[in-house]
Amino acid sequence: MKKYFILMSITLIFVSFCLGFVYKDDDKTVSDDSVNAFTYGVQNIPENLRTVTNLSIRDKDILCALSKGLIEKDENDKIISVLCSEITQSSDGIQYEFKIRDDIYWSDGSKITCDDIVTFFKELIKEEDENNIQALLDVYGAKQFKDGKVTFMTGVAITNNDGKVVMRLNKPNKDFINELTKPQYRLRKNILMWGDMNKNYNDLVYSGDYKIESADNQNMKLVSVKKDSENKEIINIVKDENTELSMAAFEIKQRDIIIDPPESELSKLAEEKKLITLPINKSTYVYISDKNGDIPLAGRRDIYNNICEALSRFYGDDNKEFELAECSYFREDKNNLTNIQQRKVNLNKKEEWSEPQILTILAEDNTENRNLCRAIEQWFKDNTHITIRYSFVKDEINDEELRNRYDMVLINSEADSNNKQRLFNGFSNYMSDSEKDLFNKANGNYNLLEETLFSDYSILPLAFYNENIGFSDEISTLKIDGNGNINFSSIK
Repeated sequence: MKKYFILMSITLIFVSFCLGFVYKDDDKTVSDDSVNAFTYGVQNIPENLRTVTNLSIRDKDILCALSKGLIEKDENDKIISVLCSEITQSSDGIQYEFKIRDDIYWSDGSKITCDDIVTFFKELIKEEDENNIQALLDVYGAKQFKDGKVTFMTGVAITNNDGKVVMRLNKPNKDFINELTKPQYRLRKNILMWGDMNKNYNDLVYSGDYKIESADNQNMKLVSVKKDSENKEIINIVKDENTELSMAAFEIKQRDIIIDPPESELSKLAEEKKLITLPINKSTYVYISDKNGDIPLAGRRDIYNNICEALSRFYGDDNKEFELAECSYFREDKNNLTNIQQRKVNLNKKEEWSEPQILTILAEDNTENRNLCRAIEQWFKDNTHITIRYSFVKDEINDEELRNRYDMVLINSEADSNNKQRLFNGFSNYMSDSEKDLFNKANGNYNLLEETLFSDYSILPLAFYNENIGFSDEISTLKIDGNGNINFSSIK
């Protein structure tokens, strides 16, 4: 702990020194002294806002500040009309009419029209990756237009009908409206130009509450479009190389919002009610090899039980960084008490097996895996006769020959219950032939595969991660919308 405070003190001095230079930049991106401004520290400033494929949820914060959607989600996860004033659905459930408001404007003061929105959807179908616009591709003719088989005007059922945007689907889609609230559906003009924001920001008009005044790889300055609004007039977005530098700048009041403060600061921020903790899809699993029979089922079960105990003892229930998986492959499934309870009962069964003196773990080199391995190592040292040894690698994690030399491999993945195929597909390199066969025959229902993986104690869930957002005393209100994005317009 003493070492930490010494290191933090040195870092603060260093950052203060550096910021004295950085904050004298000619464009004053981060030097504005206005009380109606705030500074947002991030580890990436996206240049490409044309497609959301490579955007993190925090990158999408910027997209949401610059653009508005027909509909959006508020902080209570309620769907609200934004660019439209009214939504009408046909009795057969396949046609939607969005009545466009007559008091909406681009950042240059020109009126946003129904034709603007139809044109945007035309561009979005062509430019956005298919996986991100599945709902829009349910519109009659949209997929054929994307594939170049029809023209938009004559082949796609998205039209301007007397001030209404009308969309007709191929079939009813109960998730259609919910999907339209996502950031990729935010209105952008000349969407191709959004592929290079640093170059084109000054030539664009924006539908959102903010526009870009200056941008480069290190800083982005957003200014409010409405000068008489209650919005913060200026948002200074600053790239920090790591969370430690963000925290150091935060401590000397050079940052008002930071993402994922160091673990040592989370409790303090939470006590001060200056921390928002959000669940994200990021997750970690462990593959336990049978080592050609050297680690039998009883052994794999015992090892997993001990790992779960290690993480529970070290991190507890009030941990802000992650939530223990507790035998569940998806965070949402933890509420399925009957199923999960049976797994826990089975996990506590004890059988004799020949314990090895050493167990080895291979993991990708990142902070999360390092923390997990250290906790596991210490707990096994204190409570068993087994020594844990671990190795961290980068791209070599994909080397099957290397993985086969280890007893366990930590698997970092995305646990999205709406896309279970993605998770289990990522497990395929670790599956036995019989497990792969179950995966190939799943046809969207992965219950049997999941139960098999668990009962074999081969690929098992460990943790579901959270994202933490810290904010300064200068901010009294910070709201997160239903899609997990910071609502900059709500900040006071």
